[in-house]
Amino acid sequence: MRRRVKTTRSVSDTLVCSFGALVLSIPLWSLFYAPSAVSTTFIRGPTRRSFGFLGHRQITHGPCLQGRTREHSREHSSIARSAVFSVIAEEVNNRPGFFFGEVLIIVVLSAGFEKAERWLRKKLKASGDFTGGEILDALFREITILGFIGLLLFVLTHLLPEDSPLISLGADEYNILPETFEYVHMATFLLLVVLLFQGFAVLRISRETAETWADYESTRAFGTNPLSMESLLISEGYLERRVSSESPAPDSNLALDESKMELRMLKPFTYGGTVIERASLRRKYIHKLIMWRAVRHGFLFEGAQSKLLSSEGVIPGLFSFEVFLEQQLSQIVLSLVEVDVLTWFYALLLVALVTLICLSLESVNGQAMQCICCWALAAVAFAFSIILEEDTYELTPQVPVDPRQILRMFSGTSIQMIRRASFLDISQEVAGEISRSGRRFRPQLPGVEGSDLPRTQEPSEKSAPGTFLLVPEYTGVFKLLCFLQAAVVASLLVNLLNGSVYGWDRVVPYLLAWAEWPLMLFVLVPDLVRRLTVRAAVTRTRTNNWFHDKQRGLVKRVMISGIEGLLRDCTRLIHLQGMEARAVMNGETWAQNKASAQAMTGQFAESLKKNAVATAKKNVKRGAEFFDQLQPALKTEVFSVFSSWDARNAGAVAPFELAKNMELMGFMATADRVADNLIRLVDDDGSGLLTWRKCRSLFMLATAARPMDERRRDLEAFFSRINKGSPRFATVFEIAKALPFQIRDEDLATLMYVYFGRVKPSVSRSEFVEWIEAIEMSEILAKRER
Repeated sequence: MRRRVKTTRSVSDTLVCSFGALVLSIPLWSLFYAPSAVSTTFIRGPTRRSFGFLGHRQITHGPCLQGRTREHSREHSSIARSAVFSVIAEEVNNRPGFFFGEVLIIVVLSAGFEKAERWLRKKLKASGDFTGGEILDALFREITILGFIGLLLFVLTHLLPEDSPLISLGADEYNILPETFEYVHMATFLLLVVLLFQGFAVLRISRETAETWADYESTRAFGTNPLSMESLLISEGYLERRVSSESPAPDSNLALDESKMELRMLKPFTYGGTVIERASLRRKYIHKLIMWRAVRHGFLFEGAQSKLLSSEGVIPGLFSFEVFLEQQLSQIVLSLVEVDVLTWFYALLLVALVTLICLSLESVNGQAMQCICCWALAAVAFAFSIILEEDTYELTPQVPVDPRQILRMFSGTSIQMIRRASFLDISQEVAGEISRSGRRFRPQLPGVEGSDLPRTQEPSEKSAPGTFLLVPEYTGVFKLLCFLQAAVVASLLVNLLNGSVYGWDRVVPYLLAWAEWPLMLFVLVPDLVRRLTVRAAVTRTRTNNWFHDKQRGLVKRVMISGIEGLLRDCTRLIHLQGMEARAVMNGETWAQNKASAQAMTGQFAESLKKNAVATAKKNVKRGAEFFDQLQPALKTEVFSVFSSWDARNAGAVAPFELAKNMELMGFMATADRVADNLIRLVDDDGSGLLTWRKCRSLFMLATAARPMDERRRDLEAFFSRINKGSPRFATVFEIAKALPFQIRDEDLATLMYVYFGRVKPSVSRSEFVEWIEAIEMSEILAKRER
């Protein structure tokens, strides 16, 4: 579902990046403040160099050795260095076993590295983490680029004469450039590895944010559920629930009839009047939830973005705002590891300024400056987060101050209720006891009941377009902060490897500098990613260029993703009916009514009930094991189906509600029987209701726990029930008409085109089954991304 970002880098850009890494990865101040008693001279020629990775052993040279080195350098200054691999040739002649041992080690390490890469890619594919795969691609792209650059510089520095100005750079004693290029190259690679590690870490942490957004989108307005907005506002003291004066008795069962309750306002709801007050209120879950839903409400229903979405043919019931934000978040994280030349240039200027300051302060060592730089970056990130949050607040739609009006405005707008409405709109049988969007099942609201449905208010004039920074500008600053953080961490690693950290005056600031990285990586950067993602969703400009350039393609992908998810919901219902029909045909006990079960088993009703409960407990446990193996996105889809059935938002579904959904799939004659039998299969407490714990196990028993051939026969049976002109083929229009929700033919055709790779005006039975199985495995959009 994510578009792969392609980058091209010229040779000049790459050289600039490589030189920049020299400045960013190796703190210059640590060289100037090195101990005077230790010489850091690079040795060539007869005195073999002795270096470690990204550093060297500190060797003290006597006057005699230094003199021979200078004499040797002057003697050979005019010799052309054309024998690039002369050292290797000498080693092969003298010690061939040593040479082949080195080659063997490289081969073994390469094989292990390749195996680790395949394992990691497999894990990312299994989890559906396409952005993680793109970050991994960026890592190997940098490895390839740096490999070619290293080969080019190695050949050039060994082919040019030693007295060349490019090589000597004015040094009389030794040639510094050939020696340092190798370490600059490795330092550059270390910097990029740290940057990519930061991207992976931020992405994994931000996944938790996506799960929170999914909870926000699925939160219902009314209901006795502890997680409903009504219950949350009551727990925070904004509302109170009272027994209605019209109730026949004070001790009436309010759980069964919510309409007998009243909601009274205790205090108004506001976002906060000052920065400190807003920061304090945003720590509360209910405030974050309502502000997020206000952004979503303006995006889908009432704001300027909603008009653009409507012009693109977006149906709110098929569009998940949470998925849209998750894709935005992934793109922002991916941009952090795709460093452009402009970011390198700004970073070079800042590091050059810091270096000049270091050279002017003789009493401050390199580790102290690193510590100062680290915590300065953290302070800038914190200030940037506050500015970004205030900016987002100014663009967030305003909600009514009466909490009851907020509940009325958000009633029926959760993702489950919108999808429920899209299902039930086309059913002529639904009326009376069933609510189309859950609005009938709510308490009385004295004082606001009967008034016009409230709407969100547009932000004030001071938040007009052009007042604040644009999202690309925020992203550029954020990218620079993350890049500088990676540069400082790389310099800390270099200091550790070159052995320059010793003494309390160096060790203490060095450890304090390391302590800043977890704070930045696990707190500040993820917070910036979240706020920048929401900020991108509330962007308002004088033209629609931002939408067409940055969001239009993403909206299309999310729309197709929503259609794919609804198709999976339909196939789950098909498999539920297919499992029940097969059990009836095979005479299984749970699929028989009480009289038939007694006649088949010869047991009394009490004994049958006891055995049914014991069997249901095993079924619930078995189904839960399969459910735990699902991807998080698929778990969310299963919960959405259950929530759409739970019209009262009480945490339980009655058999008639499940029967109505079966009728939508075309099982009119057997809907009541199917509902009763399915609930009996997992009714481990004998309540006769379908709770979330039972529902998830029921879906798994009908899908993952059944053989593949049985599930294919379910799909073939559904294909046969489609009202089609030809018995062997079904057109896209016929399939769309048979589905229990409103869907455009062109959107369904897009899914077929992505999977089959060509236009398919109609499909055969086998092609239909193959296509639906790919949808069940979430392979359609994954194939599109590849």
